[in-house]
Amino acid sequence: MDSAKTSIFKPFPILETERLLLRPITLADKEAIFDYSSRPEAAQYVTWEAHKSLSDTQTFLDFVLNQYESGGVAPWGMVIKATNQLIGTIDFVSWNKSHQYGEIGYVCSPDYWGNGYTPEAGQALLRFGFEKMGLVRIQARTFAENQASQRVLKKLGMTYEGTMRKAMKVKGKHWDITMYSILKKEYESAKK
Repeated sequence: MDSAKTSIFKPFPILETERLLLRPITLADKEAIFDYSSRPEAAQYVTWEAHKSLSDTQTFLDFVLNQYESGGVAPWGMVIKATNQLIGTIDFVSWNKSHQYGEIGYVCSPDYWGNGYTPEAGQALLRFGFEKMGLVRIQARTFAENQASQRVLKKLGMTYEGTMRKAMKVKGKHWDITMYSILKKEYESAKK
């Protein structure tokens, strides 16, 4: 493990936005995570199956806690500051240091869809990626049918790059995948 990776993600950074605290998730979040991860509408356009029991959620938590311990990329819990309610996770699902790009992914409880929380959290990840991780490009992929996620990416200032036809087989179905990205220079220009 190299020192740059360790210094950035260990200890795992806490990020803050106007309405959200992005923090490491803990075992105490298990019920909240299960609440949205068990709902078919939340799991419809992700690569994982809806959680059927708390043991599914525990398996996820075990993986995440191991990532925190090892200093790897891992999810931030999206927590509404006013209520201390965990409503989802957002993270860099991959980080290619050689080519200086990362890919983000997220899930939000359907109870909080349409309130702008995911784009708000996404802005914090863009800032962190470009300013702390040394990224030149941040990308995201969505199932082509997931119009809501594509709206989030457009709100983040990302550009649609194209559709990869039948690029993933998930849950027994071949899916078309859309690719969006933003470059550091575009992000910086938009901040001015």
